[in-house]
Amino acid sequence: MKYKQIDIIGGGCAAFSLARLLKQVCQNNINIFLGKNFNFQKDHFWGFWKNESNESAFKNANHIWMKWSILTYDSKTVLSSEKHPYCVIKRKKWLSFCKSELRNNKINYIKQDVIEREGDLIANNKKINSDLIFDSRPPEIPSDVLLQHFQGYVVTTEKDVFDDTTVILMDFRCDQSKGMHFIYLLPFSKKKALVESTMFSKKIEKKSFYKNQISKYLKKNFDLTSFTLGDYEEGIIPMHQISIKSPNSFNIGTRGGAVRPSSGYAFTFIQKQAFQILDQIKKKRNINTEIHNKVDLFLDKIFIRVLDKHPQLAPKIFSRLASKLNGDEMAKFMSGECSILTKFKVIFAMPKVPFIKSFLFMLNSNAGN
Repeated sequence: MKYKQIDIIGGGCAAFSLARLLKQVCQNNINIFLGKNFNFQKDHFWGFWKNESNESAFKNANHIWMKWSILTYDSKTVLSSEKHPYCVIKRKKWLSFCKSELRNNKINYIKQDVIEREGDLIANNKKINSDLIFDSRPPEIPSDVLLQHFQGYVVTTEKDVFDDTTVILMDFRCDQSKGMHFIYLLPFSKKKALVESTMFSKKIEKKSFYKNQISKYLKKNFDLTSFTLGDYEEGIIPMHQISIKSPNSFNIGTRGGAVRPSSGYAFTFIQKQAFQILDQIKKKRNINTEIHNKVDLFLDKIFIRVLDKHPQLAPKIFSRLASKLNGDEMAKFMSGECSILTKFKVIFAMPKVPFIKSFLFMLNSNAGN
């Protein structure tokens, strides 16, 4: 099936990832509504484990590691995978790649904001009307939901301090008084790393909190008191399933439920969503943008409730999870591709009482809906 015109709203990962694939099924124009404030130069890192859906990103990755670790005051677990390494790609590099894939197609980049009015999507006071419309505008974050919020910097030092072979996925050896808190560290070299202070809580802290936590962490664990702060990263991700339905468009990206609620990882799921849409169009099936299965989403709700009610258990929960899986299993688990056996390994690794209580609560909640 070929469409004469396809409109995509948004200028982020979901919009460009889908556009580069839909060139195969569009006869004429693909219009990408970037928004008035779109800035191509804005940059940050997207992390993922390599799999079939993100092969192009893997080939263009800024950095790749075969090992990653989870640390607490009581334990250190290092996992490794050659088949599914941990990768990061910068936003600007991925968008540039997607644009290069579209170079020989009829693409219109439109720097106009899109608003919704009585069910219609409006740009420059005109209704957007094409064969297919995909909307990736950031959704409103529901109130009173658990948030993953982080701030960090690329840190450069004068001496060799970082182990550049291993990502620190989560290090819980930091202040836990305000909720679940860990340090995420991507070592680009022995002297350079992205260091982020990440929290799972309902309250966003002041910028000084994250910066101070990073400084304390580097001093305590790397004996670093002198370093240079480079590129700045920040983000707020709802740990809640957001999947908005619209009468005249298909929602993609965060708006379309691509973010995994329990982890905040989105890049791989956005790629899966894009390939799923392309496959459905080619096979003349109804378009369905849902990318997570119902069992995973139900388990995520149980998991998130435990973290919300018992944040002090987080170090134990994640260290147990890491200790029960090998690198391939964890990579597949985090990418939504694990086997039933791996799911059971994760379930049996969890503290029983709080998870059973959360399970019963979610059952009652679903029964009442």
